[in-house]
Amino acid sequence: MKKISCLLALAALFSVCTFAQDAAVADVFLGYSFLRANSSQNIPAFSNNGGVGTVAYNITDNFGLEAEFGGYHNGNVNNYQFDTSSFSFLFGPRVSLGRSKKIDPYVHALFGGMYATTSIAESSILIPVQPIVGAGCSGTRCNASQANFGMALGGGLDIRVAHHILFRPIQLDYMLTRFETPNFLGGNVGSGTTGTTSNKNQNYLRYSAGIAFEFGAR
Repeated sequence: MKKISCLLALAALFSVCTFAQDAAVADVFLGYSFLRANSSQNIPAFSNNGGVGTVAYNITDNFGLEAEFGGYHNGNVNNYQFDTSSFSFLFGPRVSLGRSKKIDPYVHALFGGMYATTSIAESSILIPVQPIVGAGCSGTRCNASQANFGMALGGGLDIRVAHHILFRPIQLDYMLTRFETPNFLGGNVGSGTTGTTSNKNQNYLRYSAGIAFEFGAR
């Protein structure tokens, strides 16, 4: 009887270990995101709050591909009557210690684009002279939008809290965008949203945290 009990216990232990080593085929992450933005203009650095979602396909236990989508907003940047929203769509590889492990640190490199919309009151001190109606301005506020290059380099930590559920307490990324400065003052306006200024590097720091859900098993 003791031998049978020992064999059953060993079989149960083996099955638990085998289950623990199963790697999920895919995972979906949803979480909060804080973005500290540097405009590379005459606007001081400012903070944005938002959310981020990621769909990842795990080619192996250590290597996967991510598709990430995020949205960030600040309704009054530094009290300049300046409203901004941005949306990211990034894709790239992820390398981790092991998706089957209880604690899994990872790094990723994501590339794609950022779409941004801007609205500023014509009475803002950032507009020193009367803007040109039609150059993105309506008489009360000026508006501009554009899409440009974006990337995120960083990593994070996933902790398994339940079957197919991971807690991500931290994901920290350096983000780069290449937006052009909006020009509402006329001149060589083109589409009405940008002037003669060239694309500039904007350097961001992003923190994210949330929950990931796994699907399938290898």
